Amino acid sequence: HWLATYFVIWYGVPYMTYDIFAMYLSHYYRYHVKGHEDYKQHSLRTVNSFVRREFLLVLHHIALLTILLPITLVWRGRDAGALR
Repeated sequence: HWLATYFVIWYGVPYMTYDIFAMYLSHYYRYHVKGHEDYKQHSLRTVNSFVRREFLLVLHHIALLTILLPITLVWRGRDAGALR
């Protein structure tokens, strides 16, 4: 159904992107509140620390965005064409 394709594009992609950003903010403020010196302001160092500590979660979200969601859209297009 065409709605499933739009659901992946208009809900799946923004949600995964937002979720990565929300996880970073959670990480940042957790260490900011604890008083870590590196967490006085956002920087590449804080992003790098987040990616290192939460590598599998970040990898999971990036893999969904760059590999699995496009595959889903391509397969949906093939299935729809085969049914016509």
